[in-house]
Amino acid sequence: MLYQAESLNKQFGSEQILKDISFELEKGEIITFLGPSGCGKSTLLRILAGLENYDSGKIINNASHTAFIFQEDRLLPWLNLKDNIELVLKDHLNKQKQVEEKTADVLGAVNLAKYHHYLPRELSGGMKQRAAIARALAIEPELLLMDEPFANLDFPLRLDLIKLLSRIFAKKKLGGVFVTHDSREAVLLGDKIMIMQDNPGRIESSIEITIPKEDRYLESDEISQYNKLLNHYLCRNMGKEHMHQSCRLLDNINFSCESIIFNKEQ
Repeated sequence: MLYQAESLNKQFGSEQILKDISFELEKGEIITFLGPSGCGKSTLLRILAGLENYDSGKIINNASHTAFIFQEDRLLPWLNLKDNIELVLKDHLNKQKQVEEKTADVLGAVNLAKYHHYLPRELSGGMKQRAAIARALAIEPELLLMDEPFANLDFPLRLDLIKLLSRIFAKKKLGGVFVTHDSREAVLLGDKIMIMQDNPGRIESSIEITIPKEDRYLESDEISQYNKLLNHYLCRNMGKEHMHQSCRLLDNINFSCESIIFNKEQ
């Protein structure tokens, strides 16, 4: 077991933000937390990273190193791409040659090697987010926490980055926690999907996806069924008064798929 959270609770003042969050993460596995905006996903991720305190519960983190990818790239605008990566390595590697070799390695992994001298303002949105991934990988984490890292990108770019991350996770056997409100991202990247409700934020249901990452396409029948099921949960959790008409239609449909495993709280 790489990471375990048990009955985590969090309040801000008198308002409970998270209630009884529990899960286990194995090495090489990605758990996705899927839910509407405001359900506490980002707060949960900050707690898992140690950036936010929790009120009760238990966390066991067996990862040697943990890295965080934010919604924004957070590159320093006055440093070029190479210097942005090298900055995070100064405390991890003693020799400059090692720093340079590791920087070249991670930039190559995200196909940015030839742009090493570019400043952030000279990069596209997708390139900057790939740079953020490279920076996170530079410290060789065993656990990667991802806070909606594709939120500001067009969907074709999101697909490219999802494929890139899937290859990296498979090669390096990383564990990951990914939060999103987009069911398509969840079904393409996650091995287990935790569906969250709000007021307070809690896990309503969980779905395990056994289809290999390389065989996941939004156009395929099985992935389409998963996506419809997740959208059904999302739309229902938003409340009928906020639903789009298509969501209201989904509310009356029962989905079934032999490879879908889910446990709905009654």
